[in-house]
Amino acid sequence: MISVVKVGGGAPGLVSALGSVRARGAGAVVVHGAGPRISDRCVAAGIEPRFVDGQRVTDPGVLEIVVTALAEEREALVGRLAEAGIEARGMADALDGVPVDDPRLGLVGRVVGVDGIGIRAVLAAGVVPVISPLAGGLNVNADPAASAVAASLGAAELLFLSDVPGVLDPEGRVISRIAASDLPRLIGDGHVTGGMIPKLLAGAEALAQGVWHVRIGADTMVTA
Repeated sequence: MISVVKVGGGAPGLVSALGSVRARGAGAVVVHGAGPRISDRCVAAGIEPRFVDGQRVTDPGVLEIVVTALAEEREALVGRLAEAGIEARGMADALDGVPVDDPRLGLVGRVVGVDGIGIRAVLAAGVVPVISPLAGGLNVNADPAASAVAASLGAAELLFLSDVPGVLDPEGRVISRIAASDLPRLIGDGHVTGGMIPKLLAGAEALAQGVWHVRIGADTMVTA
């Protein structure tokens, strides 16, 4: 059994999540982002971070920052896991991609290929692959990247770690269960906004591709 764990910048709860996954005898694959690090570097360079439906607008200058920030984040994650006694290996070129259809996003891609052989070889050695969301030289939102990895590997579960307990309603309460069929309404009515949109859409896509179990934060389940 394989579990794919998507973690954002700062890696909240990653060591604990991997410990739980590995205790169940599952192989763990990490897909990471670096959102805060990228935004901080953009601001330092005089570039205002811009987003469309939770996805970062990426021009050539931003892409250069993205590549550097992801490399730093990947190295930091591997080091943090090593300190916790978990052997991990960074993978910067595990994904292939093509540009998305939305010209507003610029150099943003979608995943069309996953190096399943390479990832499984790392897993077979008892090591945790740590995958950066770059594909074909394009910036890929880490949420759909994690979904693509989970689907390609036939993963049993996809876990989106978050600094909030789950998807929140407009009153700030956790929505414990969300059906994929309800996503257009939730997004259209404004009940779900910002970075939760790509997480939910990625989770729904993973379910459609055969992943059994999708969770966002500790308390929100996404169901088919």
